[in-house]
Amino acid sequence: MSTGVRAGHVETALLVTDYRQRPRKRGITLERAITEAVIAELGERGYGALTFEGVATRAGTGKSALYRRWPDKLSMTADALRAALPDPESLSLPGELRADLIVYLNSIAQGMAGSLGLGMRVLCGEISRHHEFAEMWEHRVIGPWQTRLTELIADAIARGEARPGALAPECVLAGPSVLCQRFTMTAVPMTGPEVESLVDNALLPMMAARP
Repeated sequence: MSTGVRAGHVETALLVTDYRQRPRKRGITLERAITEAVIAELGERGYGALTFEGVATRAGTGKSALYRRWPDKLSMTADALRAALPDPESLSLPGELRADLIVYLNSIAQGMAGSLGLGMRVLCGEISRHHEFAEMWEHRVIGPWQTRLTELIADAIARGEARPGALAPECVLAGPSVLCQRFTMTAVPMTGPEVESLVDNALLPMMAARP
């Protein structure tokens, strides 16, 4: 009996129609599936080859579900990258410079250990090739985290724990830069003890108040 699918085309047919055979995702489940699909597609294909169709197929939904939420792939990618990281405003900071820096950097490192890590490995190349991607990454993803770190340091200055010069760009960017460089070079996020070493041996000597 013929199935209507020629030999050699079975695999392709399944790839195209497989998501329709699964239970339809809704609400938070669908949002999570889309986020994971965007990150995975970004990591495997790069931003240039990222498509709504590829994301929809991987997420197990239809393209219409994506178009209802985003006008273009740039906004979809921005929201997925932000969703893959915790909200910087939700961080529970102890209110002491060393402990705050450790909590902050550990949150980023833990995000790298998940699906976000796959996408982050291609960021350097994508930023150099796609101006719109670079702007999105800087303002919509990294921006809120830089603002939170700046506030953290400013609070430490107000308490007398950090010197006023600790708000210089090189001080603010040093920790996240080391964290990201390590990951892009090795694909292995920094561990908790390594984050503590970074804080104790590099960040605190730069930021701490001086007699």
